[in-house]
Amino acid sequence: MTPSLLLIEDDAALRRSLAQSFELADFTVIAASSYVMAKPHITRDFEGVILSDIRMPGKDGFDVLARAREVDPDLPVVLLTGQADVPMAVRAMAEGAYDFRQKPCPPEQLIEVVNRAMEHRGLVLRSRNMERQLQAGDAAASNFPGSCRAVQRLREALRQAAGLPVHIYLHGPAGAGKRLAAHTIHALSTDRQRFISLSLRDTSAEALRELDLTSQPTDLSVKSLGVATSAQQAALLGLMERFPELRVIASSPEQLQHLRENGLRDDLFYALDVMQIAIPTLADRRKDLAVIFEALVRQTVRGMNGDMPEIPESLYASVIARDWPDNLPELRNFARSFALGLNVQKAASIGAELTLNDQMSAFEKLVLTDTLRRLGGKTADVADALGLPRKTLYDKLTKHDLKAKDFRKP
Repeated sequence: MTPSLLLIEDDAALRRSLAQSFELADFTVIAASSYVMAKPHITRDFEGVILSDIRMPGKDGFDVLARAREVDPDLPVVLLTGQADVPMAVRAMAEGAYDFRQKPCPPEQLIEVVNRAMEHRGLVLRSRNMERQLQAGDAAASNFPGSCRAVQRLREALRQAAGLPVHIYLHGPAGAGKRLAAHTIHALSTDRQRFISLSLRDTSAEALRELDLTSQPTDLSVKSLGVATSAQQAALLGLMERFPELRVIASSPEQLQHLRENGLRDDLFYALDVMQIAIPTLADRRKDLAVIFEALVRQTVRGMNGDMPEIPESLYASVIARDWPDNLPELRNFARSFALGLNVQKAASIGAELTLNDQMSAFEKLVLTDTLRRLGGKTADVADALGLPRKTLYDKLTKHDLKAKDFRKP
């Protein structure tokens, strides 16, 4: 989402100066000299923040705030005045202003405030979009929310797989969401009447052969393909041959070629090689961690017919900064605890412990990790992409315990 600012200021010189400062900070600025000029832009779907002077001829900044609250109570409004006093500040915050600043305010401070408001606006709009997707029944969007490239590719692959009469292979580390992906493919399919799930760790070859499969179009989710014995592989191939309407969705942590090199039959390999889908880890989806966490909290409260709790921004920062080595199960457990009111103080303290320096450090590590992954660990390219001297890049990698070789593709 491109940062947008609706700037309302009757002083032409100050309006131009503020607009220039925000444009240099990569904001798209809509400048207005009055409430009347600004009113058409104050809409529920405005993807940005309102920055308004309070004292203006005609309707003032409090009228702007009232209009924004009427249209969308979650639309952030930052108010400015050159004649600030305590009662005015109290009134501004009581009536729902996101923040209140006295002129003259250093541009860097004002940009910092508006950036925080912009982050809040982004979370609100993503949450609403998630609700719309849930109501529309888009299983790919609701089960795998976010906007990073990895999850966009995953959603496209799941939707494509749902419409194809071919066997499918899912691979990715434990907890990444292979089981959820299999359920998503089935949910997106309009021609599949049954869904059966089993694991080859506790299903014998004989039990496979005796599965009650009718002529109904069926999705069979087969987990732990990597441990399949020769007898289990033969039984699975037998099912594929006897039931043409059967679609096998097999999964394992390893890529299919690795399984082939370690005993997977060629005929089973080729049956599943038609469509392979990689499931990204939470580390691959770090930019979307706040959205994923909110979705997991929302799923919990919806299951209890409860109300969505307010999530502190410090907790969002904590979720983004932490590593989640066990992927979805670990984050889901944390989200459920928060939604159920368990260990709320502990959860809040985790976020509160993150100072501004901690959050900036976590974000710096995120940018470095993403750039290293995108450029295959090539430090020269990473340094150029981030505009850093080579030595500075090496110092930052050492600071965050990152090694370029870990991101180099074989």
